[in-house]
Amino acid sequence: MDFSLLTPYKQVKYQYWLNVIHECRSSGLTNQKWCEQNGISLKSYYYWISKFRKLAVVDLPRKEYVSSGSSVSSQKQSDLTEARFVELPVPAKREHVDSHKPEAVLKTGNISVELYETATESFLQMLVKVKRPYL
Repeated sequence: MDFSLLTPYKQVKYQYWLNVIHECRSSGLTNQKWCEQNGISLKSYYYWISKFRKLAVVDLPRKEYVSSGSSVSSQKQSDLTEARFVELPVPAKREHVDSHKPEAVLKTGNISVELYETATESFLQMLVKVKRPYL
C-alpha cells in the first residue's frame, strides 16, 4: 500500500498505532496489562494489529510467552520495519508527559482528533489545512 496516497490525518493515525504496537511488543508485558497501564482499549489494539497484518504494512513481531507468565518479543526493536509518513519536527525534551491523555479533542461530525501537549506548531498548521474541508 502506498501511504503517500493517504490523507495526512490517516498517515498520523497509522503512525500512532504502529508506535503503540511497537511499544507494547517491546515492553515485556502481556498485551492486556500493557493496554490497561497505558489507557488503550484492548479491542482497538487487536483491531489495528489485524489491520496492519492485512495490509502487510510491517512484519509485526510476535510475543513469546515463557512459563513465568512474562513475555519476550521475538524480534529486537531495531529489527522492526519503521514506517515513515510525514516529516514533523521533534519537540524539545520535556519532563515525563503522559502521552496517552490528550490535552484537547477536536470533533467535527464523525471525525475526532486528539491533541497532545507535544503537538508542534507545524503539526497544528497541517491539521488545520486537513480539517478545513470538513468544517
